[in-house]
Amino acid sequence: MKSSHLPVAGLLLLLGGCMTLKGYEGPRLPYDELAHVQGDYKMRAGAPVSLLLRQVDGITVDVRFSAVDLLPGQHSLLIDCSIAAAGGGRHRLQVDLVAGRRYVIVAETGPGNRECTDVRLLVAGP
Repeated sequence: MKSSHLPVAGLLLLLGGCMTLKGYEGPRLPYDELAHVQGDYKMRAGAPVSLLLRQVDGITVDVRFSAVDLLPGQHSLLIDCSIAAAGGGRHRLQVDLVAGRRYVIVAETGPGNRECTDVRLLVAGP
């Protein structure tokens, strides 16, 4: 009889890159006191453009995390923008985050999606 359970390694791959990093010290705070910054999942196979959080305030973001919760205020983000057909580049953003807001990283690409010309942070919701 075959088991319908995923092997542990498969489950870890499915979960890889979809967790949120607690990017501040101290006890966990309520969401309305934090700013949430969302990048792409690390295991997004076949995506034409991929935006990965590499560092937040100089701290390396482990591959398990696709998002980070931060205290409001000024932060420095290092983002890798990868384009499947052309490679990619690294971008630094200095951002001023507001508590209770959700942000998403977006890319601007050149003609034919051959280069990542810019990376911006947009408000995705309250």
